[in-house]
Amino acid sequence: MTAARLVTASLDDRFSLSRLPDDLIVQSDSMNAARRQQWLAGRALLAEAMFTFTGCEMLPAIQISPQGKPSFVEPSLPYFSLSHSKNCLQLVLCTAGETGCDVEQMRPRPRYLDIALTAFSNTEFQWLLGQANPQTAFWQLWCLREAWLKQQGGSVWQMDRIQLDPAAGLFTSQPDSDSRLWCGADEAVMTAVAVPGGAGAPEEYRFDAGSGLLNLQTQRVWAQFVMAL
Repeated sequence: MTAARLVTASLDDRFSLSRLPDDLIVQSDSMNAARRQQWLAGRALLAEAMFTFTGCEMLPAIQISPQGKPSFVEPSLPYFSLSHSKNCLQLVLCTAGETGCDVEQMRPRPRYLDIALTAFSNTEFQWLLGQANPQTAFWQLWCLREAWLKQQGGSVWQMDRIQLDPAAGLFTSQPDSDSRLWCGADEAVMTAVAVPGGAGAPEEYRFDAGSGLLNLQTQRVWAQFVMAL
């Protein structure tokens, strides 16, 4: 298996639940309809990816850390991260170590400059203002932060733990981390992935609801960020 694989699907896809243990399906019964759809779709996509790439007939047992980060109980299995925005669902599987993924529909956000001024460093804010499409730049910086925080087991309230230098493709973090960040847009969707240092851009797949297969996609153009020395 390559170091990292990114799988994209739609929440509206017809996922088979046949690879999910009965207790997981029962666990979803108490959720509201929207939450249940998102929760089951993510686990069904994870199950299909594990079958495709590792041969697991059923989704392996999952544990949740005290910080809320899910992982497989069996330590030899890949690390993973799930993210969704509106109807877009994405999964990253990584064999090299902890990973994080964030996807955002690049919807208009009227107060995005106010948010950027509060959440981003001055270097990031000035870079954003200099871009041809500042709102797209906002989503890039937002996704990169979210992906790194998910890799670390952090939350959106800890965005000041990482600062980016987009012009140089560098970042600093508290604490220091051996991470590499990748970010790229696909039509109106922005994706960022955090992987261990040295890992390349993720190989991309799309879930085909008709066949249930994961089809290899043409690699998008990724921007790379590495830890500043």
